[in-house]
Amino acid sequence: MPSPRLWGHGEKLRMVSGEWILSEELTNAISTVMEQCPEASEDDIKNEFERYERDFLIPPKDALRSVLRKFSSGDVSISTNTQVRESKKVENFNSLNGDDKNIEIEVKVITFNPWTREIRGQQREMAYGLIEDDPWGTSNSRQRWKYTDWGNHSDTIKPGAIIRIEGASVNEYEGNLSLNINQSSRIVVLQEGNDNIPAIDEPIHLSEVNNQDGIVTVIGRIVSKNKNTIEKKDGSGTLDMIKGQIADSTGKIGFVSWVDLNHEIGDLIKIEKAQIRRFRETPELNIGQYTKVESYRDSKFPSIDDLNSSTKQNISNLRDGMREIDISIEIKKWIKREFTKEGEEPKTVWSGEVIDPTGKCRMTSWQDIGINEKDLPLWLSLKGVRVRSWQGIPDITIDNLEQIEKHEEQLWESIEDSNEYNEINTNDLVNSGSRANIMTTGAIISIRNDSGIIWRDSNRRVLKSDDDTSDATKDLRLRMVMDDGEHTISVIMNRQSSEKFLGKSMEEITEDLNKNGKNEFIKGLRTKMLGVPVSIKGRSIVDQQGAMFLAEELEIQDIDPKSYANEIKTKWGV
Repeated sequence: MPSPRLWGHGEKLRMVSGEWILSEELTNAISTVMEQCPEASEDDIKNEFERYERDFLIPPKDALRSVLRKFSSGDVSISTNTQVRESKKVENFNSLNGDDKNIEIEVKVITFNPWTREIRGQQREMAYGLIEDDPWGTSNSRQRWKYTDWGNHSDTIKPGAIIRIEGASVNEYEGNLSLNINQSSRIVVLQEGNDNIPAIDEPIHLSEVNNQDGIVTVIGRIVSKNKNTIEKKDGSGTLDMIKGQIADSTGKIGFVSWVDLNHEIGDLIKIEKAQIRRFRETPELNIGQYTKVESYRDSKFPSIDDLNSSTKQNISNLRDGMREIDISIEIKKWIKREFTKEGEEPKTVWSGEVIDPTGKCRMTSWQDIGINEKDLPLWLSLKGVRVRSWQGIPDITIDNLEQIEKHEEQLWESIEDSNEYNEINTNDLVNSGSRANIMTTGAIISIRNDSGIIWRDSNRRVLKSDDDTSDATKDLRLRMVMDDGEHTISVIMNRQSSEKFLGKSMEEITEDLNKNGKNEFIKGLRTKMLGVPVSIKGRSIVDQQGAMFLAEELEIQDIDPKSYANEIKTKWGV
């Protein structure tokens, strides 16, 4: 006898009095269709539900509307027993649970990765990727979820598009939630996206991987390779893995292979359909059983020596989670610090400030690298180090002395004032990593309504207007959007920078708000700043959400309007 069929929520056919009977979920679904379509055959209805489960992996509950439409010639009203099934309309992912069905939500499509899967000998077109809630920006923070499109909606789901999904369901696996866009789901395009969906079997440059998610194909030369063994999470054994890096003329990226990789350092390879995984902000190629790795021939491809020299990093390109990077730096400050964690032995760590011509960041070492304050400034070349971030600022981490090469001579003219701001344009800002001590320019195009006095809880989270503020701390901030004609970035000013720009203390601003109201305060800011060219100084945080600038200073540029207008006309050929 064949094994019982497994339905969508783990229900099986059950043996009763020596006979197999249908699951309760399927029985209820068939009854619902029979009530509204009395002329339909019960066997035909049952076969249709089985087809959805077999061919599309859609359980009876989610296939109900589609089956009803097939057998009904009139309006469809979905009900199971006496309970009417209503859609759940939400604005963000926080409102969803693992068992939610028939969901309606508006989202922004971040990535769309088409995928072909063979089911019962037939090729089925599917897709997966990332979507982001609250696409119209009504909340302070947005979340991203993974989704799976089981219904081949490639004509409506495009990267950058804002869509309304009707009839979706939540999938929960090992505690992680994602969204299923089912065969019966309806997609309404609210804002058009990008029509050019890349083919996953077409090779791309490694520099392009950082801005993508999903499946990619790349060509590169292996520059490092190491075998590792890790413990399984459940403690049942170990897993063998191979970690390394490949490089091309545009950059370098790490990879993790869970299968044998019969290629050595220096080999030129093509990796087809590798999964992009992210460690913090840094992408990594995941090579599994469905990934194809083969030798590649290209006589013009750079040698491994050329790649190692050309892919050397600088501070402006550092991102949280980077590993196995090579970089040259100048140490400006270096201190020794001791600390003790509860129940552990005292530990020592060395840290300080480092700089290169593109910017500055922190550096930490867990070993004494033999540097004294009197020896500074000192130039080092670092090999195979990793990067972590603290409050968005990269921190280079040295794990052993073999990673360090000291230079007796200067690698560049010493940068005397480490507090000097490096001027960059917004294009460099959004396409690099998080950076400190930078300056950029643009025009203010939006002032957020949540600028002004705010209240924070004990964890520094901003409270909503109707929250209890009796135990909260008052604070001041300004939020705006700046545009230079090519890119837009979010700008945030904290209490100190806001007080400096407005020329008033937080208490004076509170008095103005109490006297004139919030609307007048925002109106005054907009009158003063909208469309006005400004320069901002501070630091940036760049991640998958975009670029945000934490402004320490904001200055309105004194520009003659006519000259500025002529400059814009000349720039854009008007």
